[in-house]
Amino acid sequence: MPYLAMRPNGDRVLPLDVGDDDTILCPLCEESLGVRRSHYNRGCFVSKHFVHPRGSECPGESNLHAKLKTIAAMKLREVFETASVDHERQIPGTNRIADVVATFSTELYPFGKGLIVEIQHKHAEKEIGPITGEYLNAGYSVFWAYQSDFEGHDMAFAEHRVKRPWPHAVPLVGGVDGYPDPVQRLLDPEPAEEVRLEVPFPTEYLRAHALEVIPPLRGHYDEGRSQEGWERIDTVSLHGKGRERAWVNVLRSPSNHIFLEFWKKDTKDGESEYLITHIGSEFPERFEEFMEDARTWFSSEDVDQQVAHWVGGASLSFRGTALCESWLSLVKVPFGPVKFVVARRDTKGNTRTWAVNYRSGDLGRLAALRHPIRRLFGDITDTGAAVTETGESTVAR
Repeated sequence: MPYLAMRPNGDRVLPLDVGDDDTILCPLCEESLGVRRSHYNRGCFVSKHFVHPRGSECPGESNLHAKLKTIAAMKLREVFETASVDHERQIPGTNRIADVVATFSTELYPFGKGLIVEIQHKHAEKEIGPITGEYLNAGYSVFWAYQSDFEGHDMAFAEHRVKRPWPHAVPLVGGVDGYPDPVQRLLDPEPAEEVRLEVPFPTEYLRAHALEVIPPLRGHYDEGRSQEGWERIDTVSLHGKGRERAWVNVLRSPSNHIFLEFWKKDTKDGESEYLITHIGSEFPERFEEFMEDARTWFSSEDVDQQVAHWVGGASLSFRGTALCESWLSLVKVPFGPVKFVVARRDTKGNTRTWAVNYRSGDLGRLAALRHPIRRLFGDITDTGAAVTETGESTVAR
């Protein structure tokens, strides 16, 4: 797929420079080229690119830098829908010309005035430190993209690698009473004196979110043994192959509560993410209803729609505790794949989500959850304990 073309006057252009009705030519064969917009193909993102007429044997001009810049720009347009995205643009306040930049109409925390993507080639090393410093001082965040971040026609946007302007690029402003000194303290990596302040932690928040800080078993399981009172009952694998792995752990707490711990891990960069939800005695029956609705939805035409809005499939809502509620859904994203989405929300409206792309057979693998869950709630009943709708455990007397 060519990513470099020219106008009739000979000016070279990238796909993001042209509209659907512009006349553009191939630099090699000089045939007219079309433009294919960004889209998803079998769940994979494909950036905007040029296409030859059907039957043409011309491969188009190959320019790696042009391709990577176009893919990066299209990815930023997907992530920041309201931003203005340009390439080869000079950044205000610097003498630098950025490979790609998304500029926001108003400053967006924590990215600042915009997000810059600099593409780093193995054969053209850039001075990462000085360049990053200039961009940060100008109020822009920076993402250095390497060739390993590009796969096919997509760029993996690793947000944790973005260098952000706060607080390191906050300008020092004199003449404003009370402002320069606090900013200088933020900029100083080694404060001259240590300041400690005890702040009471809200007990209610801790009860609702403590499990989000550290996994109950800290990601380590000894077969047949419990750790700090927590016990792993079973594990159901969703994605056991490929780069992204996903699985669900069924856990029992020291107070005999039942939890589902959803995990996913990128085997290439080692990044992992989890979300834990509490389930009550109503869960087994609702789970069966969810599975039936999911099978019905997959047999309908809705699952194949390619539209610009979210298409909801089956959904399962359950109240974990008096402080949190959770839900599990199947949804189809705009022009994209079907996803499993798990979410939990506290009484203040704070929401956390976990999502993975659906793969063929995932529904059948997920169905395996019914066995340990039924067994657990049966065990609880047999031992005289019950889990109520509010997530509180009671013991029969």
